[in-house]
Amino acid sequence: MKVFLCCVALFSACTMFGQTSQPDAEQVLPDSASSSKAAAEGASAFTAEPIRMTPPSLLIQSNPPVERRRVVDRHFLWIALFQVGATLADIESTQYGLSHGARELNPLYGSHPSRAKQYAITMPITAGVLGWSYRLKRSAPHSKYWVIPPLIVGTMHAIAFCNNLAVIKGQ
Repeated sequence: MKVFLCCVALFSACTMFGQTSQPDAEQVLPDSASSSKAAAEGASAFTAEPIRMTPPSLLIQSNPPVERRRVVDRHFLWIALFQVGATLADIESTQYGLSHGARELNPLYGSHPSRAKQYAITMPITAGVLGWSYRLKRSAPHSKYWVIPPLIVGTMHAIAFCNNLAVIKGQ
């Protein structure tokens, strides 16, 4: 097998070295009548020049700075403040009503929840809604859909706060 491969390599090398870069005029066959006419006139219709390869310049550039809008801006903070404020007002008005003989109607808390239990249940939900809103705003900063979850939760707590005040006043 080695002898065969050596013979093939030797034969290939001989055929490559036997070729000349400039063929003789008798060996060149014309491609068409127009090329034989141009050759007869002494001007070649087609000229072949060697291709000069130049490596591309290696220039490392940093990406242009991406203009990113801030996720937590003034508008986001106002919406978050509304939601957290309404939540705190709901919890505190519920505690005030419980101390004056009212009952809690939310089955998540029970009929007489402590302040710690209400904060332990409600504040993680509030933080989760704000986190959801943050992700919505970060994924589509030009959209206003991120406002919907905190406004719904904040409005529900504001309505509960107003209901607690009405129940306390009615007693």
